[in-house]
Amino acid sequence: MNDIVIFCDFDGTITTEDTIDKLLEVYADKKWLEIEELWEAGKIGSKECLEKQLNCINRFSEELLSEFIETIEIDNNFIDFINNVKAQNIDFYIISDGFELFIEKILEKNGIKDIKIFSNQIALKEGKLIASFPYYRQNCEAQAGMCKCNTIKNIKLERKIIYIGDGRSDMCASKHADILYAKKKLADFCSNKNIDFIKFENFNEVQQSLAQEVNFNVEAGYAIR
Repeated sequence: MNDIVIFCDFDGTITTEDTIDKLLEVYADKKWLEIEELWEAGKIGSKECLEKQLNCINRFSEELLSEFIETIEIDNNFIDFINNVKAQNIDFYIISDGFELFIEKILEKNGIKDIKIFSNQIALKEGKLIASFPYYRQNCEAQAGMCKCNTIKNIKLERKIIYIGDGRSDMCASKHADILYAKKKLADFCSNKNIDFIKFENFNEVQQSLAQEVNFNVEAGYAIR
């Protein structure tokens, strides 16, 4: 087992935009924005927010899902990064307050396989998107649908934690990182709370930094191509 473990957010971190926000922008009625404001103000947690927002999508289908997935792009440096991670036998986990079905289909579209995902679940039933939350914890500090802190505690063992994220659902989990890569809202949060972090914009920057921090081999992935 490698002596480091990498936990990585998905929406806005691996993808170039938030998958759920885009889904709602395209398919939901405008009530989802009022619900978003309640979440942004901390009046509701993300579990309640997601459930109510999905109810704003009146009708959905497998065809619409396929069309939607085709519109989602990932950081074009991520494939090189994950190839290098795999070549060095580093444990890598996607840890997301989004939905596993979307994550799997987006990764599959980009030829990325065999990544362990911890996230909320979603299913299409009778034209409605129905969410479930297997990693929800009532006492979650972030009020997330998926308690990232609890998942990290259950996996990390005695290894150095690398955490990569961008948003509100990463704020609590970021406190567990030995090396933290942050951008957008997460970077602002860390700056305000005096939490040490390394700012990044793409995964090429992350792996170049890791080469200095933990002797990460940025060319290891060539062996598995």
